[in-house]
Order: sequence, then structure tokens, then C-alpha cells
Amino acid sequence: GGHYFAAGVHAIQQSKIAKVLGYRDFRNLWIGAFLSFTGSWMQTVAQGYYVFELTQNETKLAFVSFCSSVPVFVFGLMAGSLADSFDKRKLLIITQAALAAGPIYLAVATQYHFVQYWHIVVSALMLGLVGCVEMPVRQSVVSRVVPPEDLAAAVPVNAMTFNLARIFGPALGGIVLSRVGVAPCYLLNGISYIALIWSAVRIKSDLSAQRTTNESGRHMLFEGMTYAMRDVRLRTLFCLEALTACFGIVYLPLLPPFVSQVMGFTTQESRKLALGHCYTAIGIGSIIGLVAATIVSDRPYKRGIIRSAMWIITACLAALPYAHNQWVAYPIFALLGMAVVAQFNTTNALFQMLSPERLRGRVLSVHIWGLNGLSPFGTLLYGWLAETSRKNGFLPLGRIHLWVPSTGVRLAIQTAAVAIMLGAIAASLSRRGLSDLEPHDGI
Repeated sequence: GGHYFAAGVHAIQQSKIAKVLGYRDFRNLWIGAFLSFTGSWMQTVAQGYYVFELTQNETKLAFVSFCSSVPVFVFGLMAGSLADSFDKRKLLIITQAALAAGPIYLAVATQYHFVQYWHIVVSALMLGLVGCVEMPVRQSVVSRVVPPEDLAAAVPVNAMTFNLARIFGPALGGIVLSRVGVAPCYLLNGISYIALIWSAVRIKSDLSAQRTTNESGRHMLFEGMTYAMRDVRLRTLFCLEALTACFGIVYLPLLPPFVSQVMGFTTQESRKLALGHCYTAIGIGSIIGLVAATIVSDRPYKRGIIRSAMWIITACLAALPYAHNQWVAYPIFALLGMAVVAQFNTTNALFQMLSPERLRGRVLSVHIWGLNGLSPFGTLLYGWLAETSRKNGFLPLGRIHLWVPSTGVRLAIQTAAVAIMLGAIAASLSRRGLSDLEPHDGI
């Protein structure tokens, strides 16, 4: 009996994913995004390694991540109004072409040895600026290519593109980086944007702007934020995801020094491969989190997912500085990937389900702003913290020299764990903010 029950559960689990992938337009979007993200992860591995080898400076390494995200902080809320006001197909094609320009230039500059650190910084800024528009456009397309009753299942399946790519992209990036160098990783990423252009062309659903009212630019700009902040559920979800974005994922831009300072890899080849393995472990955990989120997409577990995820992130960050063995570090990274993705994608689905169609792009831009617009400040802070404590053995705060029990990347991750723990406590105590997240919330 237990065997047949398990087989039945497995069939149900498979059917949810198969059903949303059965929609032709959604499938085209999924394939294009997966190929594009695979190229992006190849560049992430190569660029992180290259910048740290070039500078040996955690702050400069973090600054590249800061530059790729800070445009979302400045312009992210405005981008949501573009997603609602213009044809999404045209915006997807234009943004993918613009995103390809940066990595193609860096491929040429790296191959012919005239690349400089500031070139990478400027490219990251351009990537962030275009990404401000591209992210809400691409995510809001999902609600156009699947019916409303399948949206809750479609959101985590759509997110699998990013996280499946996080498995294959770093693995491929590590191999290409170790065998032929940095430039081919940049080039392959530039080429990969063609995949989403192909998807945008093939989608047959109506992606045109649906605005019929005359609204002022200022009203359009703030309406999404106003709607999200007035709804106590969206406001609470926003605050919790912003906390995780600022402190819970600071380990990502610090992975290049982590593999040397904590895991103890000393040679260039071992650091390249270890970096790819770390990203792949995170990707495997992310897929597990997404599959779980898809399975329970129609169940009243969303509040429990968010609370549990924040406690798992706290525990993993507390343990990570002591993960000297790779067989300890990789499972921790997998758990981190699972918990972070479970929280972010549950929040993504709720932002789409709790917002009206006419505001969806703008409300989603609030979610993206919380996810990417505030995180660069945490990234920069922890990059500085890791570099300063490693060089000095203490923290110089003005005239005060603050002794710390650990230094470098270890200290940065430990302090981030404390911040997330406070958020986990707040999530556990939250009643009204995490109530009525679905029509039949029985938790």
C-alpha cells in the first residue's frame, strides 16, 4: 500500500510541472530563459574568480556585485511602470540585445589583454540598468502565458530556469575557465541572450500593454509601491525578503575568497574548480527548494515555508565559517540554496497572486526592488568587513579598534547569521502580516 501511495504522490508531483510546461508559450519562455541564465552563471563564475585574482581585494570584488545591483535601488520602481506601459515582447527583445553587449565587449577586451577593472565595473552598471527593466518584464510575462489557476505552480517552475542554470552554468563555467580561460565564458554568455530573443519572437500570447486609462507618470511610478505598502501581507513579505537579500546571501559575492580562506584551496586550478562546485551545490539545493514549492503550490503552507526558510538560512550561515572540508561545505551550500529560493519564490508567487493584473508589473517591481535593490548595500558592507578585518585582525571604527573573534570572510558570514536570526524571530512572531496568504490558509 505504501508503494502505491508513494507512486501516486510522485505522479501528482510530476503532473503539476508537466501541466504548466504543456503551455506552448510558457515552454518557449522557459527554454529561452534557461539557456540565457546558463550563460550568465558561466560568466559569474569566471568573473568572480578573475576579479579576485586581479585585485586580491574583497571590497573591489563586492563592488562589482554592488554595481550590478545598485541601479535596481535607484530605478527599479520606475521600471515596473515600463513593464505595464509598453509591449512586453518588444521590451524583451531590446533588453536582451542590450544585455549581450557587455559580455561580448569584455570577451574581446580579456582575450586581447586590454581589460581593466573599471571596464568590468562599467559593464556591471550597464547590466544592472538594463536588468531593472528586463526583470519585471520577463516575470510579468508568466501571468500572460498561463491561466490564472495555474499561476501559483507556474512561478516556481519558471524560477527553475535560473536555478537549473545554477547547476549547469557553474559546472560548465568551471570547465571552460580551467581549460580555455575567462574570455570564452564572457563570449558564451553574450551569445546566450539570443535564446530569450528567440523565445520572445515565438510567444503567440498577447504581450501588448493593457493600459486603458490616462495616468500621470508620477502616479504610475508610486502606485505599485503604495499598493504593496498598504497591504499588510505584501509589506511583511517585502520586509522579510529584503532582510534576506541584504544579509542572507552575502556569501555569494564572497565565494572566491571563501574557497581559499575557509576551504583551504591554494592553487589556481583547485580554486577554479571549487568555485564552480560551490555554485553547483547551491543550484542543486535551489532545485530541491523549487520542486518542493511546486508540489505544495496549491496547499496552505506558504507562511510555514517563509518562516522555516529563514531559520534554515540562519543555521547554515552560522555553520558555514567552520566548513573547512568540502564535503561539509557543499551540503551547507545546498541547504542555503534550497532555503533562499523557497523564501524568494514563495514571495514572488504571492506578489503575483495578491496583486491585480493592471498593477502586476509595478507590484512585481517592488518585489524585485526588495530582492535586488537593497542587497548591494549589504554586499558592499560585508566585502569591506571581510577585507578590513582580514588585513588588520580587528575592526577600526574611528579611533576605536574593535577586537573580533574571527576575521575575513568568516566574520562577514557570522555577522550576517545574526542579522537573519533576528528576521527569523520576527517572522515567527508575525501573525497579521503572514495571515490570509491564500484563500484556504489552514496553518
